[in-house]
Amino acid sequence: MTRSLNVTVYLAILAVWLLSLITPTTALPAIPVLPYDAPNPKRDAGRTTVVAGLNNWNCKPSAAHPRAIVLVHATLLTEESWHPLVAPALVKTGYCVYALTYGRQAGVPFFGAVNHLESSAREVGDFVNKVLAATNTTQVDMVGHSQGGVLGRYWMKYMDGAGKVYRMVGVSAITHGTLLSGIVLLGEITGLLKPAEPLVDSFCAGCYDMIRDSDFMKKLNAGGDTTPGVIHSYIATRYDEVITPYQSTFTLASGVTNTLVQDLCAVSVPEHLLMVGSKVVMRWILNQLDPPNAKSANCLSVFDWY
Repeated sequence: MTRSLNVTVYLAILAVWLLSLITPTTALPAIPVLPYDAPNPKRDAGRTTVVAGLNNWNCKPSAAHPRAIVLVHATLLTEESWHPLVAPALVKTGYCVYALTYGRQAGVPFFGAVNHLESSAREVGDFVNKVLAATNTTQVDMVGHSQGGVLGRYWMKYMDGAGKVYRMVGVSAITHGTLLSGIVLLGEITGLLKPAEPLVDSFCAGCYDMIRDSDFMKKLNAGGDTTPGVIHSYIATRYDEVITPYQSTFTLASGVTNTLVQDLCAVSVPEHLLMVGSKVVMRWILNQLDPPNAKSANCLSVFDWY
């Protein structure tokens, strides 16, 4: 997707949410099929791209890269969001790399990561367990984008994930929830946020879980917003229109790496979705995963070849 299309899709979803705040919820309309998602056999036949080396269940971690990498995508996206840059870059670097599409919701075609976050955390955890079994290892490193940056924490804290993650890398992660560029505040001020929930749940059951101070967010961060024994790194962009304020990605816990993309390269301006398509961010991710072999992440990183 181009940047303009990415932003358009997200803003369209947000617009539906905003309209739901002023629309009666007694009758739920059918979920529309967006024009570019209409059935197209010729296009859809090649829709699922293939990244050589991704999800290779025969891959064995090496001494240089002793843990597999599990990639966890953002809300509305699928594992294909990692295909253009992150997945091939990690495979080329020598990692065993795995990704899944999680959080599908009945009646909502094409989109991933729209189900309740607790259910998605369970799904992601089951996938990590599969990776551990296949690689015969006890820990993985996780790289999560947006919603994908918190599901591993929930799995470790409340499910069977304790001790199974060595490093957690969050790219525009919803660490403390979001205000969605003021839409949440508008709903709170008008008293319409709660009445709109049934409509929003019909196409994105997990959307309300991601709001600042939601029950899920309170439970996730109860007792601290990091997981003891896990190395946490977070990166955010000043131009994030989904995770707002963008600083909510960060945590003040000791030992955590918090980075703003624009501090690495002032002219790098990725918005929320395009964070995983930024070579500056890609170099930063590689540095977090392998600090001893880190290279400077800066404006010249756009010339890196993966």
